[in-house]
Amino acid sequence: MNGAAPDWAKTVEAALAASGWRVYGPGERELGVAHEAVRSPVSPTLVLFTLYVQRRLCGIVAAGPAQAEEQNLLDAAAEQAARIAGRHADRAWRGNHPLPFQYATNGATWRFRNVLDVDHLDGATASDSPQGGARSRRVFAPHRPATVERWMREAERMPTAPTFRARLRKLPTTRLDHKRLRSAQYRSIKALEKSLARDDQRALIQMATGAGKTYTVVQSSYRLLRHAGARRVLFLVDRNNLGKQAYNEYRDFVPLGSRTPLHEQMPLRLFSKGAVADSDKIVISTIQRLWCKLSGIPVPADDDDSFETERADRLAGSVASVGYCPDLPPDFFDVIVVDECHRSIYGRWRPVLEYFDAHVIGLTATPIQQTFAFFDNNLVSQYTYEQAVADGVNVDYDIYKIGTRITERGSVIPALSAEVHPDGAVQQVNSVVAKVHKLTRAEHWQSVEEDDPYARTEVNQRVRPKDQIRLIVETFRDNLFTEIFPPTVDQETGEIQSRAIVPKTLFFAQNDLHADAIVEAVRTAFGGAGDGFCRKITSQASRPDKALSDFRNKRDLRIAVTVDMIATGTDIPALECLVFMRDIQTWSYFEQMKGRGARTVKDLDLVKVTADAVHKDRFVIVDAVGVTEHPKTDARPLVRDDAQPVPSLERLLRACGTGGPLHPDDIATLAGRLSRLGRRLDERGRAVIEEYLEVDQTYEGLVRSLIRAADAEQPTLVRAESSAPDEDAEIADAVGLLAASEELRAALLKAAQDSWLLIDHLSQDQLLEARGLRDEEEARRVVDDWRAYMADHADDMLPLRIAFQERRPPREVVRELKVLIDKVRATRREWTEARLWKAYVDLEIARGAARRNAGLVEFLSVMRYELGLDGKEFRPYRSTVEGRLEAWLARQETAGVAFDKRQHAWLRQVVNVVAANATLTVASLDEGRRAEAGGYGDFVDAFKDGRWKPGELVDELDRELGA
Repeated sequence: MNGAAPDWAKTVEAALAASGWRVYGPGERELGVAHEAVRSPVSPTLVLFTLYVQRRLCGIVAAGPAQAEEQNLLDAAAEQAARIAGRHADRAWRGNHPLPFQYATNGATWRFRNVLDVDHLDGATASDSPQGGARSRRVFAPHRPATVERWMREAERMPTAPTFRARLRKLPTTRLDHKRLRSAQYRSIKALEKSLARDDQRALIQMATGAGKTYTVVQSSYRLLRHAGARRVLFLVDRNNLGKQAYNEYRDFVPLGSRTPLHEQMPLRLFSKGAVADSDKIVISTIQRLWCKLSGIPVPADDDDSFETERADRLAGSVASVGYCPDLPPDFFDVIVVDECHRSIYGRWRPVLEYFDAHVIGLTATPIQQTFAFFDNNLVSQYTYEQAVADGVNVDYDIYKIGTRITERGSVIPALSAEVHPDGAVQQVNSVVAKVHKLTRAEHWQSVEEDDPYARTEVNQRVRPKDQIRLIVETFRDNLFTEIFPPTVDQETGEIQSRAIVPKTLFFAQNDLHADAIVEAVRTAFGGAGDGFCRKITSQASRPDKALSDFRNKRDLRIAVTVDMIATGTDIPALECLVFMRDIQTWSYFEQMKGRGARTVKDLDLVKVTADAVHKDRFVIVDAVGVTEHPKTDARPLVRDDAQPVPSLERLLRACGTGGPLHPDDIATLAGRLSRLGRRLDERGRAVIEEYLEVDQTYEGLVRSLIRAADAEQPTLVRAESSAPDEDAEIADAVGLLAASEELRAALLKAAQDSWLLIDHLSQDQLLEARGLRDEEEARRVVDDWRAYMADHADDMLPLRIAFQERRPPREVVRELKVLIDKVRATRREWTEARLWKAYVDLEIARGAARRNAGLVEFLSVMRYELGLDGKEFRPYRSTVEGRLEAWLARQETAGVAFDKRQHAWLRQVVNVVAANATLTVASLDEGRRAEAGGYGDFVDAFKDGRWKPGELVDELDRELGA
């Protein structure tokens, strides 16, 4: 185009050229050029570019100025695509059918529509096409000519399903591996494919931690690659260890009907060095490394595990801008899977996702409001933690509370301490305490000039009370095998089973210094245990990936202490205990941390790392800070970056002063930092800062205004001017004073630059409580709901009531019980026998009973109680069976039948069988400990000379004791 061409037209030409198109006017065309974009000015506000691939007309670009409406340009593209094909049918790829590849652009944004998404190659409309024809979408740049040429070859090869989006509507319903998929995984895949068939650009899958999210998308990826002809799938994470886990999941997958692993059929790439081969089909990367590639920054070394957690955020700034990358063009991937998408993976890093012309699939266990917004509220599948527990996919949890005086109320570092002289005289002297620099860890001692009180919110932030950490750890140790993991009774034998090996336990610490202190306290409390018993696993620890692997697989490493490295995504199935020594305010983050313990594990795999464990049917949250007691927000935390370090207060205040761009995430982080600072300020420090605020404004008011401004959805430029557009008014008001007052910024920074942590070794802590918590509110709701269900379904209860009242054979009663359970689970899947039983125990209806391992007989006890068959008192089923045996023995004694010691021992075994199964069979006498005692053969021998034949006696006892 000549020098007088408008800027927008030049920008369009530059974008086409960058994508690989040769751009020129009609009279400038040259022979031998494979990919051409021929310019044709139509009017001052419309320029057309007709696209040629191998001299065949196949597409059109309608370009206009910035103020041009996208829809008008798309209409122009469609109109010209039909007109040009009609006039030049001999040169058009599809003859006189409209050119299929249509673009509309104003130079800054591009929109694309592919007619073949709904039409066959011959122009016929597909029978399964959506209403309104092909759907347009935003693209970062025009597609490469090589991509368009590939599309043309695919269309010629499959004329009735010529595009990836067309093939998504024809995915086969068979060939899905039912045997290796849980029902929730199967439903998720089918719901996702239904969404993709609708051409939804974004889809969200919510699946409980441990329910197999990654395996679900591995199956789905294979189907999209094999049956829909996807070119390439990208799996995105935000931590290296999560990428390696996903890589192994893909690598180990063997498709249905094949003996060859997926990675041997479809090349798999871990994007650690920043290179991808054209043959790669599945690419796994952290979003930070992918951003480096798209922004021209050297990709870190593949063994640099600290990049994602320490430097990436600083490099990217508030918004990670990207540019066109020839090595990774926007059309490189057809599908992007975003793992753990509840985090800021699409906040700061959103431009990375929007760079690619691909379907985006989000995976999370804990979606928040922003998650739903990004994925257009398209929640295609939901599988909650409660549903996963009901299905046995996850395990439930108990809570054990440890409360101390310092945890609840804080303490005071006294100015004076008592010093006892050798002669016994006591003298009051100035206290001397240590302080540790938070960054360098240098330690100094200082005299305390006056009493220094600290609040509970300052514990392990400004002051570390040594005795608090010691007391919590020792209380955990002392109650570990008596109350936290108490002895259990074998339901069959009545034997007590105790544990002596510390379960795999994870402590959550406030920060790295706090984690170091916990590690030392644990090693001391557990008999001077060595480094191999407990260790810190954080991003700052040495070789964290190896430490994590050791914690997962080795027997000796029993306790790990982390800050947030193992908080989300990490799979440690044998983990049985979580100890919270840091508070969490955010619901989603707490749920992710809690999810570390929820995973199931095979009994044999559990025993490999914890020799005296039998079966993982629960995990325990030890709450040492009240984390389970207060409500949590359904939103991101104010300091919104999970990675450390987050944007510093100094950098955020400097951005305010220079008028730099601030994203809502940055405003939220600034609010969070100032809120935390406010909790550390004394009256004098607060007064110094409030001198620079407006007359009626308080420090808390400043923070609240920032919190409100953080809800803004678009980045803004901080301005000191008083006038601002209406839509930016709240943001401008919130940061205006910070932007205008250098003195205020300096005062805030000075107050925050206390980088020392005081070590309070003087305060003696006191244990306030150590007990298991029972959720009575939840239990009451469950029991009330169950009673309402029974009232509404009285007809369903009637067969069981009759079977009980008429003392029908136990097998018939058990059959009616199972029929009822199936009916209940069909409509209320969360009402498992275990959940109902736990509620009755927590309300102390079933007094003194164990809350766990509930099954059929516990449900039987509940039903007998609710149907009024055992009077007004709840009667455990074992006591019912034992009472029936006593009555039967009394009748035998009246009839002159006596039993010897050996026969009584077998009758006690029979009680164990019936108490566990509600019925007695010959086969059940050949199981477990009874088999070790000789089984049914020994039973026959014991009773061979009695009144009863052994087989008849089994039937008699079943009838008299069972159901």
